Amino acid sequence: MPIRITGGAFRGRQVPSPSTSKTRPTGSRTREALFNILQTVDGFRVLDLFAGTGIMGIEAISRGAANVTAVEYAHSQARLVLDAYKALNLQSKLTLLENNALTLSRESLCANGGFDLIYADPPFKDMDYPDLRSFLEWLNPGGVAVFEAPSRNLPQWAKEDEALDKVRIRKYGESSLLIYRKDL
Repeated sequence: MPIRITGGAFRGRQVPSPSTSKTRPTGSRTREALFNILQTVDGFRVLDLFAGTGIMGIEAISRGAANVTAVEYAHSQARLVLDAYKALNLQSKLTLLENNALTLSRESLCANGGFDLIYADPPFKDMDYPDLRSFLEWLNPGGVAVFEAPSRNLPQWAKEDEALDKVRIRKYGESSLLIYRKDL
């Protein structure tokens, strides 16, 4: 079943969805809520970790982001991401890496500066939810990192950060968005 883009220049257009249930695209309600919270992504450099279908990066470009670096380990999923960008003639705005997101090197990805938006949606049904806070160092000043996590089983580090007012947690059904902002 295709995935509908919820906003921006490509609103209403569709991108392919995998035929497997292993990939769980971020729901349209959650995507809309996230971009409403962010308000603008004009000119943003975006890092889409565990890209899956690529829909989050495409949503960001549709809403004005300059480019997306999408990281997807599974070859079949990486091909799906590339196909989705090609279908919208956006491949020039995409850097696609077939890598394990958890073993990426900051030096290699941030050589031309950091990112304004980092989005990570690890396959938390297939693994323990990783501590993604090391990616916060990859943000440009004023940047935002958003990690999608299971609402029923939020990672302990996120609960601790919430108690210290370091993160905002927004729940959308089965998924929660952990929103970190880097001060200017």
